[in-house]
Amino acid sequence: MQCPTCDEYGDLLYATIKETGQQVIVCTECDALWEHPEMRITADSMLDVGTFLTEAGLHAGWDEFEIGARLPAPGMPAIKP
Repeated sequence: MQCPTCDEYGDLLYATIKETGQQVIVCTECDALWEHPEMRITADSMLDVGTFLTEAGLHAGWDEFEIGARLPAPGMPAIKP
């Protein structure tokens, strides 16, 4: 699935925050984050990876994530991490 923020430049991936186990969706290009894997993926509902992690009391880096599967294109079956 393409990122609604940076369009075709970034891949949306399922990810798990290692310390908390929270599942999120992240963009590999623009550092957009959606804090619930089931939420609607829009530019208006995104958060910044660094801000989200800092506010959670974590280091603002990609090493905080365990990266999972890529989100499927619309109309394709979802693959959970």
